Amino acid sequence: MPKNPVCIKVLLWIGMALFLLCFLASTIAPERILPALGFSEYNDLIIRLYGIFQLSWAFLFFFALKDVEKNLAIINSAIITGSLVVVFFVVYQFAAIKSGGYLLFNAALMLVYTGLLILCKPKPSRP
Repeated sequence: MPKNPVCIKVLLWIGMALFLLCFLASTIAPERILPALGFSEYNDLIIRLYGIFQLSWAFLFFFALKDVEKNLAIINSAIITGSLVVVFFVVYQFAAIKSGGYLLFNAALMLVYTGLLILCKPKPSRP
């Protein structure tokens, strides 16, 4: 049984909504908006592909909402992937583009969300 089933479901709904908004922002946004965020020299293909990654996580969270206990692997992989994205954003910020605070803000937001997933993650059910 989950620690708090409402907590994890709310987190999954929030994650699904945020990933859908980020998908729309990174795939449909005009090219002139991305430099305004601090990406003076950005690879348009990488930004657009990252949007597809976000869309896939929104779908995965939608399917995880059906039965949280049975779909614990999706939540565990979201925790691992979120942690790796935070590390990538921080390393990329300091090593490559130095885009101001935009990537660091995204990294902090992803770190908080991943931490909340860890805290509210249900325990596996015993047969």
